[in-house]
Amino acid sequence: MPAWNKSEKRMGKSMKTPILETSRLWLKPLKEEDAPGAFLWTGDPKVSWYMRYETHESLEDTKQWLREEEKQLDSDLLYDFGFHKKDNDELIGSGGLTFNQQQGIWELGCNLRRDCWNQGYGTEAAAAILSFAENTLHIHRVMARHAKDNAASGRVLEKNGFSFVRECWDQKWSGSHRFECREYIWKGEKEEEKNSAARNEVERFYDDEYEEWDRLEWHTPEFEVTKRYMEEYIPNDTPQKILDIGGGPGRYSIFLAQKRHDVTLFDLSGKNIRQAIEKAQEADVLLDSCIHGDALRLSEYLYKAEQYDVVLLMGPLYHLMREQDREKALQEALRVLKPGGLLFASFISTYAPIQDYASGLYDFGDMDRLLAGLEDGTAQPGKNFTNSYFCGEKEAEDMMEKAGLCQLAFAGVENILCGKEELLHKLASQQQEKWLNLAWRLSQDRKLFGMSEHFLYIGRKQ
Repeated sequence: MPAWNKSEKRMGKSMKTPILETSRLWLKPLKEEDAPGAFLWTGDPKVSWYMRYETHESLEDTKQWLREEEKQLDSDLLYDFGFHKKDNDELIGSGGLTFNQQQGIWELGCNLRRDCWNQGYGTEAAAAILSFAENTLHIHRVMARHAKDNAASGRVLEKNGFSFVRECWDQKWSGSHRFECREYIWKGEKEEEKNSAARNEVERFYDDEYEEWDRLEWHTPEFEVTKRYMEEYIPNDTPQKILDIGGGPGRYSIFLAQKRHDVTLFDLSGKNIRQAIEKAQEADVLLDSCIHGDALRLSEYLYKAEQYDVVLLMGPLYHLMREQDREKALQEALRVLKPGGLLFASFISTYAPIQDYASGLYDFGDMDRLLAGLEDGTAQPGKNFTNSYFCGEKEAEDMMEKAGLCQLAFAGVENILCGKEELLHKLASQQQEKWLNLAWRLSQDRKLFGMSEHFLYIGRKQ
């Protein structure tokens, strides 16, 4: 379970909803007697449009809501406040903390009377609630969402130190309306200290130097053979819930979304995430969400375990230099995969750097340095790539077996077409297809594994 699950909260201080003070506001527990003031926003459709609740049709609706709030004043899963102006005790909004039991994280929510928008009240109230969360309840992570159209709420979150995580969907509690959202995470000072680090080399490389979308445009054998394996193993009769970890700018995510699967893209590079959103729009497909994050910290973004039918791990395992990090990334991927679900994982062969040079008979410089990668599998940043870990097929298969997966397929995706991209692109489409069909047929021939730059593993979680 993530570190911020329900048990962490129990270790904190359980208490009744207190009264909090800011420079201009009192934050007090909500009561039924607050109904007339609260109805000024709960009954306003321009306010409720952005919220999960339906517009209250009458004062009685608001009273019923507040009666339920009063019942939970002693709860350790809900802290909800009415926002009162100090000068006249006027109620102008409400908000607080709710423990999201499905996702295992605390969630901040606020709404204000419309005539009090854009006056800093939301920012002020949220700051007080977060201070209470960290210093009294010992909560160090909080999630928040706002409707994408409601940019002002995003500014409130950012002013309070929230970081954008992903675009996603939310809906009314009644199910009447579904809307696009932006999701954020707030971390307390202690949590930030623990996790603060400079942007790593791999992230910098993909943000500033490399065009992954173009790479798969050029590397047709890798892309097309991998897609065929997805078509063979991922059921198409019902939409599958798919997570694409390290999915770059979304080539595979978009391909799977076009087949009506529900796909979430997760990638280390902010540039890749932005490009994926643009490319999905161009393709007229909808990705469930696009998350900018680190595969080693997947639980910070995806809290719920065993929620995906298929997980793609087709990048992180060859950019993590330490064995313990590769194992952690794999375990995080398996944590969110349902029992019986499918894992697709990619590896780069130890011979890939040599094959790259050999494809054009380029000058490889020092031979001993080129061959050194065959010994430890590591490669440092260079002219054409970044931090990388290369391995043989046995090491890759052993890693997956150790993790408890049942192997369904292991393929050398390029095999006979490795290094032949330029020649392949010169062929007519019919001839291209013939050669791709041959590469597909030969992809599981172990005698040819050494010819491939990329290995593809497909396994089932038991």
